[in-house]
Amino acid sequence: MGALGDEELLAEMRSALEQVQAESDRVARQVRETKTTVQDKERRLSVTVGGQGELLQLTFHGDGYRRLAPAELANLIVTSVEKARDDALRKLMAGTAALADDLPRLHDTARQATSIDELIEGIAGVVGAAGDRRPGRRRTA
Repeated sequence: MGALGDEELLAEMRSALEQVQAESDRVARQVRETKTTVQDKERRLSVTVGGQGELLQLTFHGDGYRRLAPAELANLIVTSVEKARDDALRKLMAGTAALADDLPRLHDTARQATSIDELIEGIAGVVGAAGDRRPGRRRTA
C-alpha cells in the first residue's frame, strides 16, 4: 500500500463516513424542523409549508380575500403555496450544499483509479482535504 498504513487508512475512512452521516443527519433534522411562511403582497393570506414543501397552514388576514372572485382566490392560494414551496426548497438546497461539495471529486477519483489501493488512497486524499476545510480544523503543512 502507499503512504498510509491499513489501520490509519481505515480510521480515516471511518471518520469520513461518520462526518458524512452527521452532516446527513443534520440536514434531515433541519428538513423536519423547518417551516417557511410567505404572505401575499396585499397581506390577505399567509401560507406555511414544512421543510419538504408540505402545506401546514393557510391563514386569511382581514376580509380582503372575500372581495376576490373564486378563480382569483384560488390563484392567490396556489401561487402563495408555490412561492412558499420554492422558498423552502431554496433553504433545503443551501443546507445540503456542504454535503455535496466533494461528490464530483470522489466520482473523478473512482473513475480514474486503476487499482483498489489507488482508489482507497484517492478517497482518503479527498476526505482528508475535506476535513481540513471544515470549520474548527487547522490545516497542517
